[in-house]
Amino acid sequence: MAAWSFWIFTTAVIWFAIFLTYFMPVKKEFIGISTPETVLEQSGSLVPGVSPLKRHYNKTVLVLIDALRADFLFSPDTPMSMTKKLVSQNLALVAKAHTPTVTLPRIKALMTGSVPGFVDVILNFGSTKYEGDNILAQMSRAGRRVVFFGDDTWIKLFSDHFTRYEGTTSFFVTDYTEVDNNVTRHLPLELSAGDFDLLILHYLGLDHIGHLAGPNSPLVPPKLREMDEVIDTVYRSLTKLQGEGLPNLLIVCGDHGMSDQGSHGGASYSETRVPLAFLSTQHRSSTGGVVESEVDQIDLVPTLSELLGLPIPSNNLGHLLMDMVQEQGAEEQLASLLRNTIQLLNLLREDQPGADSEARGFFHSTCQLHSKWLSLTPQERSSAMAHQIQIKYNEVITMATSTITKKLTTYDLPALITCVIGLWTAVILLLLSQQSPVRWVVMVHVISTLYLVGHLTQFQSVWPFSGSGYLISVASLMLVLSTTALQAKKTMKDVLEWMRSSFYGGGSLCGGFLIAGTLLHTVSLLSSSYVEEEHQTWYFLSTSIHILHLMSVILTMNTNQHPCNASFNSSTSNHFLRSYPKSDVESDQGSHSDKFRQEVLNTAVLLLAARLMRSWNQTGNKWLHLPDIGDWLILADNRTLLSVLVAVSLLLILVLLSRRLTWVQTILAAAGLFCVFWSRASTGALFLPFVPQMDRGILPARLSFLCVFLVLVSQFLPGQTSRSSVGHMDICLTAWTVLHVLLMRPHNTVLVAFMTVQQSVLCGCKLVLPPSAAAVFYVWMGRAAFFSQGNSNSIATVDVGAGYVGQEDYNAFPVAFLLGLATYAGPIYWFMAFLAKLNTLNPSRRDLHQVYFTVAVTCLLPMVVYAAFVVTERYHLFVWTVFLPKLLYLGMDLVIYYLLSVILVLKYYLRCE
Repeated sequence: MAAWSFWIFTTAVIWFAIFLTYFMPVKKEFIGISTPETVLEQSGSLVPGVSPLKRHYNKTVLVLIDALRADFLFSPDTPMSMTKKLVSQNLALVAKAHTPTVTLPRIKALMTGSVPGFVDVILNFGSTKYEGDNILAQMSRAGRRVVFFGDDTWIKLFSDHFTRYEGTTSFFVTDYTEVDNNVTRHLPLELSAGDFDLLILHYLGLDHIGHLAGPNSPLVPPKLREMDEVIDTVYRSLTKLQGEGLPNLLIVCGDHGMSDQGSHGGASYSETRVPLAFLSTQHRSSTGGVVESEVDQIDLVPTLSELLGLPIPSNNLGHLLMDMVQEQGAEEQLASLLRNTIQLLNLLREDQPGADSEARGFFHSTCQLHSKWLSLTPQERSSAMAHQIQIKYNEVITMATSTITKKLTTYDLPALITCVIGLWTAVILLLLSQQSPVRWVVMVHVISTLYLVGHLTQFQSVWPFSGSGYLISVASLMLVLSTTALQAKKTMKDVLEWMRSSFYGGGSLCGGFLIAGTLLHTVSLLSSSYVEEEHQTWYFLSTSIHILHLMSVILTMNTNQHPCNASFNSSTSNHFLRSYPKSDVESDQGSHSDKFRQEVLNTAVLLLAARLMRSWNQTGNKWLHLPDIGDWLILADNRTLLSVLVAVSLLLILVLLSRRLTWVQTILAAAGLFCVFWSRASTGALFLPFVPQMDRGILPARLSFLCVFLVLVSQFLPGQTSRSSVGHMDICLTAWTVLHVLLMRPHNTVLVAFMTVQQSVLCGCKLVLPPSAAAVFYVWMGRAAFFSQGNSNSIATVDVGAGYVGQEDYNAFPVAFLLGLATYAGPIYWFMAFLAKLNTLNPSRRDLHQVYFTVAVTCLLPMVVYAAFVVTERYHLFVWTVFLPKLLYLGMDLVIYYLLSVILVLKYYLRCE
């Protein structure tokens, strides 16, 4: 039976992976390339006599400071005082970056003017050469010289367009010094030679500091002052390079912002608002300063193209910044707007044929008015008429961009529906075959899944049909559904009876609440607000189950139905037993009052730990900005207190772990935990006497990894069995606890201590739940722990720094592996805790299969409901900011539990009845 459940679960995982690839398609782009000749021909035919493309600046330097959010520059007490002074004499704006706010899509947006897709988040870790139209390609075709230093993502995308370049690794976030020094060291030579037309400098240090310590870190002000000095040096050099010809231009901007937790990728204000400063060596005649109205970050593309006399890239969706061309005459301003409008209408016609009819009619009437204005003598041309033309062009631009963005992503709906059918078929088949699987139906389902997956990955669509195979496979899936439906009456009765016996036996209050809570959580995912604040759901559920469990225990005491009266391996057993003192097992000994006080005390400890954990890190969306305990602890003034707190937490963890370890394993665990503290002290996050800051804590982190490995190996050595005879899973849990602490930020070490306390309490008290219900109980605990460590359903809360623990350089696989372990450390801990205890109870094969089935359904049910929901809401306003990130988290959650539950399958086949 376990084999059939395993294969059904596997097909569901495969279907979800294919579903994600179709729900995150690469956005289609116009393959055409804008040329000066085409631009001149099109604009001249519509408005005869219009001004041609004209270069307004000689040398341009783009200083891109990664994660430079708006308040870092514009706040009254900013360390960037020299830059702020330059802004007061020039022009700066607050620019809004589109989600996802990660580096690769933002670089593409800054050079192409397009709105990137969410799939670029995945491509961010493996970027390839960009073939579309962009500013750098236009510079190259015009014979301009482009020099680049900084984030090597640029080199992967645009290396063919650089005259000279040198890259720095963007993913090695523990380095925030050398990564910037390697850019700045080129400035003296480049600025003295001055043989470039465009110099791009991409600084990564500020972003790396954010990932490591957050925006409030004491490392941030010195880094901002360093960037301020770089900007001042570049500006002074550009001033010296200016001759009697065109002025030079310095542009300062951020690719994305930084959340209050130090990460990015989401849609919060601090992540999406960045400065965009234009610092000309020829000061503006009008008043400079910060323009309060926001603009889109991609508006830089048409503006910079016009300022450099280049055609606007063909996929641009940006709007010309009129504030930047105010110094030009009305004739050139209108000419620039005309070219911007023509480019957008061309893109609209290519993207959605026939959709530009209304906009083009309005556009032609505006062109006629423009031509009439040009036909007048300079003395007769009124500024009021020019302003009217400008407004009309802006209206056409708005019409075009809004029409394009509404259908910016094209979905393959038949493929998505096929994936949803496959997902639902797997779940329903899993539910209805739990008691008595119909083997031929499972085989048909698996074969149909494999064929359809091969078809979809080969053709990237359900069209064209590959002969009759596609139709036969879909028909087979429908056959599976109909066959299971015919058996539904009897099978569903068996399933409901199984749910009653498995979840209600021994603890009806808890069992009913576990079922109801799982269903309510699934339904809550249909609301964007509940998705954003999902942590509240899990905090409520995990707290309530403790209270209900206490009530179930009290009821059991009052009715003298102690769970120990039944044998666990009995076919009628419904109780998940834990270790009891002898007085608990012998009903004649001890008083009910003592037992009652003990259960109340245990529950109080569980609830107190849960309450402190939920207050440790603010998460979600609505209250994310509020200060929390973690924010206070990481302040520089509290470094000593944090060090003491972490040391006490590590000591507590060691004491609780050592009760189940041999002396050799205890020494290894102690060494591993000490190396964790040593590693944090080496980075400066904690204080340890006589330990200088060095090598970013790489050596002690690697020693801690070694201790984790030795703890795992020690269980296979002669004479090193656990003192409590708990078994291999308990040793694995010990090793994981040490690794868990290593991957957490220093202040989150306390959370691991709280979790260890909770686990110790649960091991020592009775849990009136059957194995299947206990599995759900532990899954709930894991999901509450996931959010308590600061995670949310936004990719901005992912602690990227955890992927670089013990790493000297960027390596994709270990970084991604450690990052996944760190993000899901809480769920992994609690599932391993469940397996460790289950291992001591000598479960039957039927018990193991029921646990496996329960875990699979608990993970799949919200996923299949949510997948069907997001297909219907694929054009929703929040699809990229809320729904899709949650879909990615559900996918990762599914993979984690799928891999962990393989242990149950192995135990099932190793178990001899």
